[in-house]
Amino acid sequence: MALSPYIGNLSFLTHLALHNNSIQGEIPREFDRLFRLEGLSLFNNSLSGEIPANLSHCSRLAHLLLENSKLEGKVPLQFVSLSNLKTLYLPSNNLIGGIPSFLGNLTSLEVIFLSENPLLGGNIPDSLGRLRKLTNLLLNFNNLSGTIPSSLYNLSSLVYFSLLGNKLYGSLPPNLGLTLPNLKFFQFAENFFSWSIPVSLSNASQLNHIILFQNNFPRKVPVDFGGLQHLQWLSVGINNLGTGEVDDMDFINSLVNCSELFILGVGANHFKGTLPQSITNLSTTLQMLIVSQNQLYGSIPQGITNLVNLSVLSVEDNQFSGSIPEEIGRLRYLKVMFFFSNQLSGKIPPSLGNLSALLELHLHNNRLSGVIPSSLGHLKKLTKLDLSKNDISGTIPVQIFDLADLSISLNLSQNHLVGSIPRNIGNLKVLSDFLDMSDNYLTGEIPNEIGDFILNTFT
Repeated sequence: MALSPYIGNLSFLTHLALHNNSIQGEIPREFDRLFRLEGLSLFNNSLSGEIPANLSHCSRLAHLLLENSKLEGKVPLQFVSLSNLKTLYLPSNNLIGGIPSFLGNLTSLEVIFLSENPLLGGNIPDSLGRLRKLTNLLLNFNNLSGTIPSSLYNLSSLVYFSLLGNKLYGSLPPNLGLTLPNLKFFQFAENFFSWSIPVSLSNASQLNHIILFQNNFPRKVPVDFGGLQHLQWLSVGINNLGTGEVDDMDFINSLVNCSELFILGVGANHFKGTLPQSITNLSTTLQMLIVSQNQLYGSIPQGITNLVNLSVLSVEDNQFSGSIPEEIGRLRYLKVMFFFSNQLSGKIPPSLGNLSALLELHLHNNRLSGVIPSSLGHLKKLTKLDLSKNDISGTIPVQIFDLADLSISLNLSQNHLVGSIPRNIGNLKVLSDFLDMSDNYLTGEIPNEIGDFILNTFT
């Protein structure tokens, strides 16, 4: 179905909304006769061609929404005449060139959303700093480079400021939290920013998302988050944070006051020291806790099980020692448990069998001993189980092979397991990745049922 050019005869139209359809073809040039048009919404269609330059004749146009419509070419220069334009919503297209500097002349603009146009490159124009009404600036996953114009940091009306996934670099101004007091969503992840995270972020009291992962931020996290009571998402992983001093993680203490926090990601940095006891007092709204790939040591606090709504708990690739807390079974919403590549010892807690929502359990490359608890057979949703490279002994519980959803991988290699392979191993014939029980002390015959497996690797 294509857009009819006769729509151009409907000169009385003020709003045209045809989004979320299967409309194909180009936007008819006849749309330029819609002199009263204030809103045009065609997003989520299968359009082709370029954005018609003569839409600039629709002088009352305030909202232009063309997301995910397969449009090509540049943002027309003629749009400089759309003085009433408030919303420019063009993400997920195939636009080329750069961000037009003339947008800075459209002083009514409140929303600029140009994300996911991978051929949209160049620098962010300094002229955008003239848009005093701008509340939303979203330029994610483009090909933008260079530094951010200092004028943008003076747009005190900004609420959403997101530049995720570009090639931007430079430092963030130390007074950022003071000049952007209304900021709620701050996302500069997957770029090349360096120097310090501004201390002044604590002054932007409305912040609920701070997403800065995968940059080059060094040193300690200097921000006191205690005043950010609406903070929901803090992600500073994959940076160069940390000084190698034992107080690297002390910033966690200030997060106790963030009663709405649901994601905390600080993995893949250089943090050293122990996990502060205060981590056990974080908000029970927390769903993801990621502290992996650091230089943390000591025990995993028993009270971490107070975080009863956790769905992802990722502490792998550190130097944690001691035992896995027996109370871990309280985390009934836990879906992913990454505890591998530490120095954990002791037995695998039978209470793990209470984690009925668990999809992945990774305890490999530790110093765990004892037997595999038969209670793991209660994990009916488990798709991946890896207990390899430990000191686990005893026989393999038959209950493990009754896990109907264990469909990706099972790795029990490099332990001290004995006995024969249970015949009900045939229940796992849907394993798609690998089954590895090598380097143990298993005896007896290999069950014929293994011949029915479809997996890629069996050792």
